[in-house]
Amino acid sequence: MEKPHNVYSFGRHELIAERKTARKIKNRLVLIFIFILAILSLLLFIRSPMFTIYEISIDGVDKVSLEDIRTTIGIREGMNIWKISPPEIKRRILTIPRIADVKVERVLPDKLSIVVNEKYPVLLVPYHGYYLELASDGIFIGIKDNYEGELPLVNGLLWGAMDVGTGIPDKPRSEIIGIFLEALDLNPALPLAEVNVENLQNTIIYTREGLEVWLGNSENLSDKLQIFETIYYRLLSTEENFLEGYLDLRVQEAPVFKPIQK
Repeated sequence: MEKPHNVYSFGRHELIAERKTARKIKNRLVLIFIFILAILSLLLFIRSPMFTIYEISIDGVDKVSLEDIRTTIGIREGMNIWKISPPEIKRRILTIPRIADVKVERVLPDKLSIVVNEKYPVLLVPYHGYYLELASDGIFIGIKDNYEGELPLVNGLLWGAMDVGTGIPDKPRSEIIGIFLEALDLNPALPLAEVNVENLQNTIIYTREGLEVWLGNSENLSDKLQIFETIYYRLLSTEENFLEGYLDLRVQEAPVFKPIQK
């Protein structure tokens, strides 16, 4: 008895479909094998001795020691260059208070390049017999044992513990000092020898020649500093002894030089 034609066709199509499925599975397995082989080859390649760190280059340092940076990053020659994370190294280096910015790069096949930018002190704060170096971002970045007149002093801070890596805890006075930091960042030659912020209603500054200047409260303090600089150089060009008095800038629209009554 003959099988119906449609039954024969169905069996043939089913066989073809099974072969196609088997072929697809085989192709997928081949692709998976190739992928795994490629991954293994890549792992073997990046673990090759040619990627062992031979040199760690650190540039841009001035005050920060190379050993401090090396200790902070925890990376040594002999490590595999692919096992280190440049972003993580950057994060670690930026924990050093004196570092402003850093660039970390792999230089293949065997060199790690680190380029740092340091902060520099703008003001000095006397504290327990030594001097804390204050950078333009308001963070203490170092300690000096002696004062040599190279930077303006800050006096009148009334409370709070201060240390390297921290800021001024006396918030009202730290805001006033922040204005001076911005001014000195724009004009490092601003003729300041001392800033006294003890009286919040009257910040007093002294020039290197000893001229005393009353600035009043923090309102419009930046503008007052600009006016002070202009008047200062005018006073320098006169023959008058401007040290025998003080410059009153508490009202910025009406600056006046007041001689000391003898």
